Amino acid sequence: MAIIGISGSPTPNSNVDRMVQMLLHESGKETKFVKLSKLNFFPCRGCAHLCAATAMCGQKDDLHPFLADIRDAEALVIGSPRHHGTMTASTYSFFSRLWCFLHDNCVIYHKPVVFVSSGLCDKEHARGTFGASLVQEHEFNVLGEVYYQSFNPPCIKCGKGNTCMNHGGLWNLLGRNEEALRNYDLSAHHFTQFEEDQETIDEIIRYGKILSTL
Repeated sequence: MAIIGISGSPTPNSNVDRMVQMLLHESGKETKFVKLSKLNFFPCRGCAHLCAATAMCGQKDDLHPFLADIRDAEALVIGSPRHHGTMTASTYSFFSRLWCFLHDNCVIYHKPVVFVSSGLCDKEHARGTFGASLVQEHEFNVLGEVYYQSFNPPCIKCGKGNTCMNHGGLWNLLGRNEEALRNYDLSAHHFTQFEEDQETIDEIIRYGKILSTL
């Protein structure tokens, strides 16, 4: 049975995408990678009359063909960058669609999962990325979480990175220092990649070995 990797990152070939893909590779097993931003799908619509009897979602959109793979997978690797202190909206919608598996017989109960995330905050503050009750109610067997502290605030490419002192990630990253913000070099070389961080690579390899033993 394959291990399914899901990325909720909206950015093409993002750190989260590549981290999920490396974890799949390190497992040494048959795998399948799903990029949510390439799918046209909807969140759960609460139509329990369509899924309670079948334990399968009744919405026939781009996500539907992958649901059986997710149900039957040996394990899942689910990734999302931190947006507003939590997972992305598409990742949240994805978890809502797994509700079809939570009826009389919870067919994904205790399924092994590794979570993958990246963001500006340190690891201690990143623990809540997948902390929503929507995730917890599935009662996954959480093997662990790989987190990469990137330094890639959207401010670097938004066009107002050196002036925004409201909710800008760069403003907070620089300790709300107006002079540091004004003088910050916004060139592309500031974008960081997880492949530059040996600790993150070691974590991916470690969880890949764990997945290989399932």
